[in-house]
Amino acid sequence: MLKYLVALTITVTVMSVSFAKNTTKDFQKQKISNEEYRMIVFQDCQQVLVEPLNDQQLSSYLALTTLSKKMKQLEKPVDKVSAQMSRLGKQIEALSSKAFVEHDGKLTIDKTLLAKQKKISNQLSTLASNHEDDFKALETQGKKIELAANNFESLIAPLIGDIKNSHIQILKSGEPVKPCNLLSTYS
Repeated sequence: MLKYLVALTITVTVMSVSFAKNTTKDFQKQKISNEEYRMIVFQDCQQVLVEPLNDQQLSSYLALTTLSKKMKQLEKPVDKVSAQMSRLGKQIEALSSKAFVEHDGKLTIDKTLLAKQKKISNQLSTLASNHEDDFKALETQGKKIELAANNFESLIAPLIGDIKNSHIQILKSGEPVKPCNLLSTYS
């Protein structure tokens, strides 16, 4: 029985490795062609340039989109925490405005409200500490995106040339052009 299980395990492992190698080969065969992507440049909402992306530009663009997708995933927990932090911050502000009251030149401090403010401040600090890794991951991803965006920009800048205040779209083959007001700006 043990020999059978060992043989079965080895067979499954070999099949898995074989499948992975074939899948990788199939993926490489399905490599995205740079002719599938084009850059459209608009100036004053008038199309002034259409160029296919070369291999280097396409690789840079795809890397940028992959990094952007990861950023969206990283933003989800941070968005929830940010909303909580914002609510706590507003509560602290409201308590501060009530805790310190000046009337007829005298400053009155409500220590009960200050105690509540301190409690909420501690909650805010704890929340920030508990999600410090999420914020760091977001910051790190932001730096990666900035580098990738700068790289992509440097690769397409020669194509754009002297076109100022342009709007750019990167589209797959068959993808329709978006209205000018929905485009990103490149200067």
